[in-house]
Amino acid sequence: MGLADDVENAISAQPGVFGFYARNLGTDEVVEGDADRVLHAESAIKTCILVHYSRLVTSGSLDPTARVPLTDDNRFIGTGVLRYLANGLEPTLEDLAWLMIIVSDNTATAMLVQAVGGPAAVNATTAALGYPTARLNETITTVEEALAGEPFSTSSARDLAEIYTKLDERCRAMLFRQQHLIGLPRRLPHVSMAVDVGFEMPVRVSEALPDLIGRLVDLV
Repeated sequence: MGLADDVENAISAQPGVFGFYARNLGTDEVVEGDADRVLHAESAIKTCILVHYSRLVTSGSLDPTARVPLTDDNRFIGTGVLRYLANGLEPTLEDLAWLMIIVSDNTATAMLVQAVGGPAAVNATTAALGYPTARLNETITTVEEALAGEPFSTSSARDLAEIYTKLDERCRAMLFRQQHLIGLPRRLPHVSMAVDVGFEMPVRVSEALPDLIGRLVDLV
């Protein structure tokens, strides 16, 4: 029995579809299972956006100090703080990258993606690096489209893991500061996005939970 077998045993009785992949960078030993199956990647794809952004900055194609005005067009539902702030704020591209990574700010992500050429440009970089399945959804450009149920991103476990071998110093510094946002809210009777789908928190009526969960799944 090896590590891959242990992982397979751990997930075999669980609902859903799984793919996993890990590679020891020192020995090149690989542990994988269904590693090339393309699945929803959601905010994990922000690492690919960061790699694309950093490569543009390093090449001199993008000025990280350039400022982008916050407007209603980029107020995406979900994690982050920018969508709650007033119009007129002009964070730098570097600010947006930090917010995208350390608090998974969706509004900062939308603003940064627009500034670096859009989803197609990010996808072109991941494909050129050899990770063609790691893709942003090129059709999601508005909040309404994001709420329609389309995945924000997709990737295989292999490509999503291997993109980490392309991190430069800027990427590593930001990812090192990533904050764990999920653990505490799950321990409290509170769901941060509940207000976006018409619920007040805390939700204590068990009959409301299935509808709340379903609506939040559609939201994210």
